[in-house]
Amino acid sequence: MTRTLFRAAIVLAACHGAALAQRTVTDMAGRKVIIPAQVRKVYGMSPTSTVLMYTLAPEMLAGWNYQPDPPEMAMIVERFRLLPVIGGWYGKNNTGNLEEIIRSRPDLMLSMGDAMGRAVADRVQEQTHIPVVMLDGGLKSLPATYRMVGELLGTEARAAELADYCSRVIEEVETKVKAIPPARRRRYYYAEGPTGLETESGESWHSEALNFAGGVNVASLTAQQGGYGHTPVSMEQVLRWDPDLIISGYDHSSSPGEFYRTVWSDQVWTQLRAVKNREVYEAPQYPWNWVDRPPSVNRLIGIEWLAALFYPDAFKFDMPAETKRFYRTFYHRELSAKELEQLLGAATRKHL
Repeated sequence: MTRTLFRAAIVLAACHGAALAQRTVTDMAGRKVIIPAQVRKVYGMSPTSTVLMYTLAPEMLAGWNYQPDPPEMAMIVERFRLLPVIGGWYGKNNTGNLEEIIRSRPDLMLSMGDAMGRAVADRVQEQTHIPVVMLDGGLKSLPATYRMVGELLGTEARAAELADYCSRVIEEVETKVKAIPPARRRRYYYAEGPTGLETESGESWHSEALNFAGGVNVASLTAQQGGYGHTPVSMEQVLRWDPDLIISGYDHSSSPGEFYRTVWSDQVWTQLRAVKNREVYEAPQYPWNWVDRPPSVNRLIGIEWLAALFYPDAFKFDMPAETKRFYRTFYHRELSAKELEQLLGAATRKHL
């Protein structure tokens, strides 16, 4: 999806007997959408757009798509923790409650990424009479996405700050990765689920950050299961792949750190070079996973972390400093030394 130029024209319409200023915009899917001239409240139709809204203008956020668990809550600014849970359209969790959405009275709904198609966006807009703007969720589109949403919300200065940050990180990682010869690219296995025997294919957008950071997915030719990822693989297949590194993912389908805790003592997994070389790392999770789930702006700090793991000679990121800067800039939070250690412990240190 290419960047669509933002175009707006103010028009007047009658609403409940009062003159209401509106504007017509062209969203990033090429749809023309009429939205209020002034937006006060926004509903993200999936976690990808909700995370973007939280980073940009949390005071405008209508609610959460799911109930954040206690560790996630602890990383969210306190006054936003008790926002209502409205549901959404993502993965297998098509829990969006149209009545609840209407009751929350958002001025605008945002659909970001590939989890929800144009047909659903059009249908929800028609049923609720609330405008839906579709956004490009790709990593390289983040700067343009921020700038567009900033124009929609009237938060251009804040959006420009975040867009510039995204551009700097994306350009640095992309430039340095391009300079690494194919023969030197490191092969990774993305281990998901409690046993590590679920993964993402090369076509999955859940592996975008890993590939962007220069990793070569050993499961790239594995057929993706549905549109939700978590494709099952056999232990025999993982042994044949014998990756250089293993990145341990996590979502709400398993306990935090379950696979990472057990891989070191499992007699089969310890046959792999990645385990022998202590090159298994757990993706930081809170408040949102650095690799995916949701595959939103949280992946920006993820591509720095992954690139430094894959190619430490090329990427000299000071990850504690980069992490503190990212959380301060995007998540409105100053990390304590303890929180920083909890985030980076299993993510950057070889298991002893």
